[in-house]
Amino acid sequence: MERDNERELERVIHAELTQLPAPRAPHTLLPRVMQAVESGSHRAWYTRAWFTWPWWSQVASLAAVSIVVYGLWRLPLHMPAPPPSVAAAAGTTRVIWEALIQPLLPYLAAVMVLMGLACVLFGAALNYVLLERVEQRR
Repeated sequence: MERDNERELERVIHAELTQLPAPRAPHTLLPRVMQAVESGSHRAWYTRAWFTWPWWSQVASLAAVSIVVYGLWRLPLHMPAPPPSVAAAAGTTRVIWEALIQPLLPYLAAVMVLMGLACVLFGAALNYVLLERVEQRR
C-alpha cells in the first residue's frame, strides 16, 4: 500500500515537473561569456597556462629550470663538520632505518596497493548499490 502511494506521488510530481517550461538564461549571459572568452584570448602568452605557451618559450623555460636545478645540485656547500653528537644520532638513525624500516617497505607498499584496490572495490559496490537501484526504479 505504501509503495503504491509512493509511486503515485512520484508519477504526479513527474507529470507536474514535465509541464514546467525550460529555464531560460538571462539575456546578458551570452555577451558576458563572449566578452570573457575574448579577453582571455588577448592575454599575454606568459600569463596563460604553460602548455599553451609557444614552443620556443616552453623549451627556454625547461632549459632555465634545468640549469637552476643543476646549479643547485652542484652548489658547493662548505659546511663545518657536524658535532660528534649529531654524527652519532645520524649513525643511529641509519642503523634503525636499515634494521627495522627498510626490510618492511615491500610489505608496506603491498598493503598500500591492497588498500587502494579495496577502495576501488568499495566505490564500485557503492555505485552499484546506490546508483543502479535508482536507475532501476525509473
